[in-house]
Amino acid sequence: MTEPGDRSLTRRVFVNGRERRLRAGWRLIAATFILVLASLALFLAVDYAQAILSFAGPLVVGGILASTLVAQTASNVLVTGVFVVAAWFVDRRTLPDLGLGGRRWWRNLGFGLLLGVAMTTAVFAVELAAGLITVEQLFLSRPGLGIDQPFPVAFVLVVLMFVAVGVGEEVLFRGYLLTNIAEGLNGLGPIGPRTALGVAAVLTSAVFGVVHITNPNATLVSAFNITVVGLFLAWTYVVTEDLGIAIGVHITWNLSLSSVYGFPVSGLTTPATILDVRQTGDPLITGGPFGPEAGLVVYLALGVAIGLTWWWVRRGGASDWFPTGVAVPDLRKSPEPRTESE
Repeated sequence: MTEPGDRSLTRRVFVNGRERRLRAGWRLIAATFILVLASLALFLAVDYAQAILSFAGPLVVGGILASTLVAQTASNVLVTGVFVVAAWFVDRRTLPDLGLGGRRWWRNLGFGLLLGVAMTTAVFAVELAAGLITVEQLFLSRPGLGIDQPFPVAFVLVVLMFVAVGVGEEVLFRGYLLTNIAEGLNGLGPIGPRTALGVAAVLTSAVFGVVHITNPNATLVSAFNITVVGLFLAWTYVVTEDLGIAIGVHITWNLSLSSVYGFPVSGLTTPATILDVRQTGDPLITGGPFGPEAGLVVYLALGVAIGLTWWWVRRGGASDWFPTGVAVPDLRKSPEPRTESE
């Protein structure tokens, strides 16, 4: 027979009594389980759709459906949906507490979209002026990401993919993982909110860098550089307490780097680009076939980004370069506080 004390101990292991929800580690496990189930459902649905299309012969839509580009779009839409659902039902968060909303969210998103373009334009201008690249042609349609379509069709599909990637990866790495890790560490022994946020930013940024190591032409240098980029994106989340800037930068960095200026982005080439460039400079600087994220030139872009972001947040009235609000949950129908800690 289970004694009342045993039940109480078990409940404390799994549940944060003060917040009346699962503890941070269990929330992450629950969200991962939901993601696995949703991924399996998506895989079965796509496989079923491809089987149906195969009876109709070699249709254009069938080729698009089977492409890596559409798979990336679908998988990131799935990730966004899963972690929004997990944040709402498992974490009991408000959407702003996931980074998707708030007083300045739309303005921050607009700034982030412009900032991503500014970063890639700085890279393009410096490399062109230094003779590290040459522009070979305009409005190029080329095979890439498993799709070969006319320029307008390919460009629209690329835009949709990078919107999905930007939202999905930021919701996952910054909005969900960083937030939950910081909340779980905050108050654990001597760890305060600032330390918790710093550790969470480093851990999630390192994972962000490591997951890109499987991309074509990836190196340890590219993984390290993307980790540093992840730290910048984490900082924009912490300093604004929303994902507006991070999502905006993520979308337009990828899109303008690959499909406006024609560089490889994270080792990938897209099927449509306004400019087609050929890299002729030292790969240590340019990043070579992986693109600027594997070269020293990425730190030029980060310097531009950090300076403009700090100007933007100061303009909005911020004075603390590393506030701690992200480590403090904003829950729906939060109960009265209890004495138990996370």
